[in-house]
Amino acid sequence: MTRRWTLEHHDPIPPRELATQTAKHRRDQERFLQDLLGILDGLDHACEHWHQAEQDHLQTLATPLSQSQVSSAASSSSFFQKCQQWLMFWQKESPASVSPETSELETDGTREIISSAKEGVELIRRSMLDILQQRQVVPIEVNGQPFDPEQMYALGRQESAEVEENTVIQEVVKGYLWQNRILREAQVMVASKPSDPDER
Repeated sequence: MTRRWTLEHHDPIPPRELATQTAKHRRDQERFLQDLLGILDGLDHACEHWHQAEQDHLQTLATPLSQSQVSSAASSSSFFQKCQQWLMFWQKESPASVSPETSELETDGTREIISSAKEGVELIRRSMLDILQQRQVVPIEVNGQPFDPEQMYALGRQESAEVEENTVIQEVVKGYLWQNRILREAQVMVASKPSDPDER
């Protein structure tokens, strides 16, 4: 018995339908990349949080506390205190039975938690930036640049004698380009001339 192999014949896609599919695919990609930018914003905030937590912890260690400050810190629900409570829970120690050795262990443990979390978040953020860069998504450089309404959205103006008028002095939300097109506008504050006191 002889087998016959046949090739399926597909009609070519009409140009209009192909253009529609290509445009839809591009819109889907753009939405996906914008979603990733939202995640990147969250990672940026997390990095700032852990950096601030580290600075606060170092400042707490460097500043000797009075007894009243210690008792008020113990009653607060600050991040540092939550870390210490978490450590005590895992060490099966009650707050009433904290010895100087345990307190030193808590300080080291808190430092380790903060440092580990900070490094972990920064690593994830760098990985996300690498993924976006591979897909040709790059940040728009705005600080110190003239305001460009094509790439930026001005949230407001701020008087400044130090920089020229219409210069970006603060980036509030980072903007990005994708394949040289605007993926997300940068949201910025723009410099304006200081008002003349004689005009008031």
